[in-house]
Amino acid sequence: MESFFMKDIKGARLYKEAEGLITKGNHIKALEILEDVLSVHWEASDSWLLHIEQGKVFMELAEKAEDHDVEIAYLLGCIGCLSNHVKASQLCAQSLQFLAKHLGSVLYYKNCLVKAKEALADTNINKLSSATPVGFRNLVIGKNKEMESLINAAEFKIAASKTSPLIPEPKVRESKKSAEPSGDDFKRLRSYWVGLDVKIKREFMKVNIAKLASFVEGVHKGKGLDAFKRVIASGRKDSRWTFWMCRTKCLKKFSSAEECKNHLVLEHAADLKHSSEKDVVKRIGKDWARKMSIGSWEPVDALAAIDMIKNQLENVKSFASKSKNGWSTEWPIAADEERGKLLKEIKLLLVSLCDHKILSCSIRDWVMHFPATYLRKLEVSGPNFDESHLAETPQSICFLECHELNQIIDFLKTIKCQRNDGTDLVCRAVNSVLGHIRVKEKIDFDPEFLYLLLDRRLLKTNINTFDDEGTINVCDPSAHYAKAPAYGDDIISWLTDYDSVDKTFPRPIREHNFGIWVAVMKAVQLTCKTLGTKYAKKVQVLEYDAALTVIEIICMSEDERRKNLPEDQWSIYASLLCDSCVEGAPAKLFLCAVRDVLEGASHPTFDFPDLEDCLNLIHERKSLSDNSVLKSIDLLRSVVTQKVLLMDSKILLIDNSRISLLDNLTRLSAFDNRIYILQLLKPFLLNEIVNMESKAKSDAAEADLLMEVEKKKPQSKKKNNNSKKEKKPQSKKENRSNKKNSTSKSSPCDKSVEHKPAVHLEPESTSSSLKTVEEDSMETGDARANEIQEEEHHQLEESFVQNNDGPDMQNKPGEDLLLEHLESAAGEAATRYNSAFDVTLKALLNIKIFKEYLMRNRQPFHDHLEEQVPSSLQNFFTSVVSEVIENKGIYSCLLSDLLADLEEVHSMSSKAAEVLVAILEFWHCWKNPERESLVTRLFTLEENERISCTKCQRKPNYPEQSSYGIVMAADSIRDLKCALGNTEFVDILKVIRMEYKIFCDIKTGGCGKTNFVHHIISRCPPIFIIVLEWEKSESEKEIFETTKALEWEINISRLYEGLELNTNYRLVSMVGCGEEEEVEEHICIVYEKNRWVNLRHAAVEGEFVGNWKSVVRFCGERKVRPEILFYEAVR
Repeated sequence: MESFFMKDIKGARLYKEAEGLITKGNHIKALEILEDVLSVHWEASDSWLLHIEQGKVFMELAEKAEDHDVEIAYLLGCIGCLSNHVKASQLCAQSLQFLAKHLGSVLYYKNCLVKAKEALADTNINKLSSATPVGFRNLVIGKNKEMESLINAAEFKIAASKTSPLIPEPKVRESKKSAEPSGDDFKRLRSYWVGLDVKIKREFMKVNIAKLASFVEGVHKGKGLDAFKRVIASGRKDSRWTFWMCRTKCLKKFSSAEECKNHLVLEHAADLKHSSEKDVVKRIGKDWARKMSIGSWEPVDALAAIDMIKNQLENVKSFASKSKNGWSTEWPIAADEERGKLLKEIKLLLVSLCDHKILSCSIRDWVMHFPATYLRKLEVSGPNFDESHLAETPQSICFLECHELNQIIDFLKTIKCQRNDGTDLVCRAVNSVLGHIRVKEKIDFDPEFLYLLLDRRLLKTNINTFDDEGTINVCDPSAHYAKAPAYGDDIISWLTDYDSVDKTFPRPIREHNFGIWVAVMKAVQLTCKTLGTKYAKKVQVLEYDAALTVIEIICMSEDERRKNLPEDQWSIYASLLCDSCVEGAPAKLFLCAVRDVLEGASHPTFDFPDLEDCLNLIHERKSLSDNSVLKSIDLLRSVVTQKVLLMDSKILLIDNSRISLLDNLTRLSAFDNRIYILQLLKPFLLNEIVNMESKAKSDAAEADLLMEVEKKKPQSKKKNNNSKKEKKPQSKKENRSNKKNSTSKSSPCDKSVEHKPAVHLEPESTSSSLKTVEEDSMETGDARANEIQEEEHHQLEESFVQNNDGPDMQNKPGEDLLLEHLESAAGEAATRYNSAFDVTLKALLNIKIFKEYLMRNRQPFHDHLEEQVPSSLQNFFTSVVSEVIENKGIYSCLLSDLLADLEEVHSMSSKAAEVLVAILEFWHCWKNPERESLVTRLFTLEENERISCTKCQRKPNYPEQSSYGIVMAADSIRDLKCALGNTEFVDILKVIRMEYKIFCDIKTGGCGKTNFVHHIISRCPPIFIIVLEWEKSESEKEIFETTKALEWEINISRLYEGLELNTNYRLVSMVGCGEEEEVEEHICIVYEKNRWVNLRHAAVEGEFVGNWKSVVRFCGERKVRPEILFYEAVR
């Protein structure tokens, strides 16, 4: 009796609910509901509606997938749904074409062709009645045209594949960008942790379960607490955190992967069920595979060996039975080089088939049939062949002659070892998904189950190995942590790396990876269905083979009859076969076989369009000679035999895909409760250590206060009767105001030394890839350095006032003096303010490596600088280190002084790139005899250009050149990005540089040919600069497209030779130029506190921009042209 899920109230309601969720974009929940309805109504006549909705969900998920491999998994899931019913054939054909295009797969183009023809047959316009509405008729006509177009496209691709392999055409995606770098906001905690006693650290690793439960309840309420208790109870009961769960409605839980796999096979159609075990295609065993791989495969002298079998059988039986792995050295070897080569080729082919797990027992038996037949012709009986153990070893193949060996080789070469069905991509997708949630840390219990014991390895280092077993040990905490070394601060990195935690708690476990789990299950079921189709075709071929056997029997019966009859009473075979087709009701395949035999067909056919035409064709050939009939039977028999063997190998190939997909489905079924535990533990422990650090600071402050009170008690009791007579001590400010100004202005270095730029930033210049800067020169200051910095901050502010005191200002309070001076300085600065100079300095000041370099090399500020360093530069760098520069007024004064000194040496431009060169040239004087200059150390790129002439093979070297970076045309970057599509920024730079060529110099013996340039660098600067040149007439869209082509992280080892792979830099600041009220205005965009900020004019505080996408949008909307990009080496 037919059933319909739409007539079931609950089923219909759930179906409507799923449709609503799909509309809202909640595809995973919709998929879950549809799967549940299908589990109940899978045999319903209208179940195809559910399959179509599921297919649509998978298409949406595939469209949204950021990873190509995951997209393929969803597409296979979609086809697995849509291939279940003829009503979904049209959608299935479209999905198959999409998948075939992505993979470059002839297999799926062929499947697409089948489904498209099936859809055409189902919606045949001729089936419509005259009463069919015009609108519906036009809709059918439109769909049919679409299917016909799809058929033509698929046929074209299939034909094209015969001449050259198809090229995959994956969907174009935006290049992936790694997460923007985050600053370390936990330096204080690191310092606190390092200073803790080792006993406290070890105690910290014991997590009180009751306290953690209270924390969970506070954050996730009752629902979260219940889930947490279930996790802990499961761990106590099973003594492991991992288990396997079926994600279908049954939700069965398993303790091992094998249990889960068996359940999927038995309950969810993850394997093909056979009516009989003998129907199953079997792979050869390990014994035969080993014999094939280790044998010497030397040609045997067949005649001498046969003589041994005939005359020395007992000896043969003895050494053959004792032979290792079936190969004996007692057989006589023939000096036949040609046979030796053929045998080695056969070995390689057989071993390859074994390795790919597609060498069936039937193929092995077919190959072994050759030596048995060959030796039988040489009068070696069957019993002697068996007693010589030749039937048990591939060494018997070594008896064959070249003719037989070539036959075997020709057939083995027709076996395909690979199937382009996307299984390998699905496996990669599963690896990618599971790679994000695999757990490294062991978590154990104490004997009373009151504490969770964290992995003790966290006390000394980050853990790099995964713990997939998830076994729980019960240990005494004291013994467990007794000898655990505790050093370093990696545990703070582990606690604060919250992005690595899967944030799914307390979501039900079923929802964990549910989408890809169902997709892979549908792919497994699709593979099983394909296997069923292949087995059905094999049965058809075997039935054809049986029909050939019947034909042979008819012919042999006539041979027997002829022995007792004169020749004039003989019947010819063709006539007898014709008569057998007329008598009774012969099977269709028998008629096909008779027709093929009489026609002399080279391949079997399994159908005929018209029975009468078939019988007429057979009748026309009833006079065919007996020899022709026998020859045709032998040919078809051979073809059918090889066809069956090839089908066996294809079946094993498909079964390999099924096994691989099933294994990955089982892996996806696993769940590790530590995923939930870690999501709760990390914020809990971070909160604990923050509280510990706060309490320690509070206790220390309280102790200092008590000490101060104790010190003041005796002083309050003393009387100072002579206070009026004594002179009051001078304040620190007054003392310092009387001192001579130690930073009086000296002449700029450029007045006495002639300066020439090391190299100008030019479009032909090349950029360098940077190695990580040495730890000793780049690490941050310690606690003492911070104290010194804070002290200098206050001293510089105070000295700033006193160094600018005049006679008229001595009686004013220090604060008023500072304000008055700043106002005066600000007025002077206004007359010589340079927008490009201001924002370029701000961009440089935001480079962490630059500031750290100044911090690490702070001592030369006072002792060892050469005489020509201007005081403005000394003041500027000193204020950078002490952070006084963050004061807006002081910054304006320093900016004004520095600009004044710079203008004495360089004519200042309004162009940011020229200003940058002027600044760096000016800073070259910051050096001492023991160390190279700041600019050389941090900014200068030393590069060699070399060509390898393709004509005369000369490899001239050119002198080393210095530069501060590279210059690129903005329009070239934009045009190439549009032309090349999904291409990374660094590759666009590489393409542009390829336009730069050098002549093979004739003057030095060259040939004059132009050649591409090889760029080589010996040292990488910590800071790498890219300058963009603009036409300054770009539209908002052009600026947006150019900025969009930029990337905040680049790998410049792609640009230069001689570098380590993945030498990466990150963008930390950027100078741009925009227009406001038709006046050019420079701005600086910097990355600070995990966000991008826009700094303008002399402002210290910036305007919030957001993430990198926001920066791109900001530049486009405000027509800000990025001109200078400052990249910093990734450490």
